[in-house]
Amino acid sequence: MSKKISFGVTLALVLAAIAATFAITMAFSQSVYNRLISNISGRAEMYAAVDDINTLIRNNYFYYASINNENINQSIANGYIEGLDDPNSRLLTAEEYADYNNRLNGKASGVGITTAWDASARSLVVTSVANGSSAAAKGIKKDDVILRIAGERVNAQNYEQLLSSLSGDTLSTISVTCKRKDTELEFNVTVGYSYVSVTRKSLGSVGYVRITDFYANTQEQLKEAVGALQDSGATAIVFDLRGTSNGTVEYAAAAIDCITPICSNQNEVLVNLVGRDGKILLSYPSTSNDLNVPMAVLTDEKTAGPGELFACDLHDFGKAILVGTTTAGVGTAQQAFTLEDGSAVILTTSKIESYKKTPFNDTGLSPDYEVKLEGSDTPELLSEKDDVQLQKAVSLLKQ
Repeated sequence: MSKKISFGVTLALVLAAIAATFAITMAFSQSVYNRLISNISGRAEMYAAVDDINTLIRNNYFYYASINNENINQSIANGYIEGLDDPNSRLLTAEEYADYNNRLNGKASGVGITTAWDASARSLVVTSVANGSSAAAKGIKKDDVILRIAGERVNAQNYEQLLSSLSGDTLSTISVTCKRKDTELEFNVTVGYSYVSVTRKSLGSVGYVRITDFYANTQEQLKEAVGALQDSGATAIVFDLRGTSNGTVEYAAAAIDCITPICSNQNEVLVNLVGRDGKILLSYPSTSNDLNVPMAVLTDEKTAGPGELFACDLHDFGKAILVGTTTAGVGTAQQAFTLEDGSAVILTTSKIESYKKTPFNDTGLSPDYEVKLEGSDTPELLSEKDDVQLQKAVSLLKQ
């Protein structure tokens, strides 16, 4: 014989279930804080603040029954990291962290193109095509204008969303329709490939090397690029680090080591990472590699972190002049800390100390020759003759 349960009992059970769920959320949040806050009084203060909010929500929030606890967990953790007011520290989901690791290991997502929205022409322009990528294999070229992605017309409102469909490493195939002069071309590109962070070309007797990122395979690509340019007769080299900020200090040091000689003093290194207590956490020494040709490094306000270290060390060694504008001033290094659910906190843990300890954190690196771009602040949208920073560097090297 069944019994009817009163409305009051049912309501009590529902509220108990909701309270239990929120308690689990609070427990998760506390576990995140425990990893990040070592000070016990700081934890107590944080718990009290969150508990007060929890009480207010439980007693007053109209949509309390529809709370998404996963969203709350994520928002609490994100809020704490954002509260550090450090743009270089961030929280990554498990999926984002997997992509982050793949990228550092040279396994690229996407189809191999970089783009820029040309506001004056109201068009999405291909600014570069990575060697070895699906886009390169299929025939997409720099300066192509992307008209449609997966059949949908590209405009100012949707181009970022459409570009996101070309990211990831799922090996899916997507159609991209481009305009080249007066001809429309359709390409079926595959998402996911081995990342190419170094490209090269010859500018007469001067070689040009573009380094977009510092990843695990950057050093080998840099060696190949420099060797090929020298074999083709280049007597000087321009390294383009404009807009370069991604990667790690470790991989930037490996790239620097292709170019600089062994340090003159046994106590000197290419770079030290110095912790908050002033102690050296990591050091990266140099070997006997040495590139003996005139060199210049192009920099701008988006050259940051590993890119700044590369420019700074080549300048410290007296190997290169700096041309362009003052860099971003990000002289810190980050470290990844994984959490139980596969997500990770990318946290600033040290300061970068270059070969000659030239400071650039917050201040940036000032170029030897300050040259501002004209007509566009995006170098990729300029032709070689209109790129006054590149032309200045080539002119100086030829002298």
